[in-house]
Amino acid sequence: MAGDAPLLERLAGLPPVPVAELLELLEELPEPGRDPMLAGLAGVDEEGEPAMHPVLAVVIEHLKQKPDLTCYASMLESLTGMWNAAVRGAVVARLRAAGLPADDLLLRLEQLSPTLGLKAESREWARAWMTDPTAQDANLVQHCMVHLLLALRGLAEAPARILTDESPPEAGPPPKDGPPKDAKEGA
Repeated sequence: MAGDAPLLERLAGLPPVPVAELLELLEELPEPGRDPMLAGLAGVDEEGEPAMHPVLAVVIEHLKQKPDLTCYASMLESLTGMWNAAVRGAVVARLRAAGLPADDLLLRLEQLSPTLGLKAESREWARAWMTDPTAQDANLVQHCMVHLLLALRGLAEAPARILTDESPPEAGPPPKDGPPKDAKEGA
C-alpha cells in the first residue's frame, strides 16, 4: 500500500527481540518443520526423530555465539552478507569479461569497497575466494538466507505478542526485595 512505511522502517520500530529469545523459541517448537519459516529446513527423519538441515544447524550455532544480538541486527547482518556477495558477483563478472587477470581483479575488488569483505580477510583467503567465487559466495548466501529466515521468525514475535496481548518474557528473575512498586500498587 502506498501509505505503508517501508518494511525496514517498520521492522526497526518493533520492540527488540533478542536472538537468545529466538533460540529459546526454536527449542520449544514441538514441530519446527511446520513453521513456514523453517519448512524444508527442519522436520523428522525416517525413524520419526527430529532432524534439521546442516546449514540450519550451523546458523543456530553461530547465533548461539551472539545471544545479545537482536533479531533486527541479525537480519541486517544477513542482508549485508547477501548484498556483498551480489556486488562481488556483479563486479567479478564485469572485470572477468574485460579480461582482467585474477590478481588484478582481486586488487580492484579491494579498492572498490572495504565492505565487500575481501580487505578484512587474509590474502590467502582472498586468493582462495578468487579460485571459485561462485562456490564461496553461494555457501555464504545459503547461510545468510537461513540466518535471514530465523531473524524474521524472531522479529515476528514482537507483533505476535501485540496481536495476542502477551508481554515479552521477563529478562531475568524478579528483584530479591519483591515485585516492582507498580505491581504492588495494582494488587
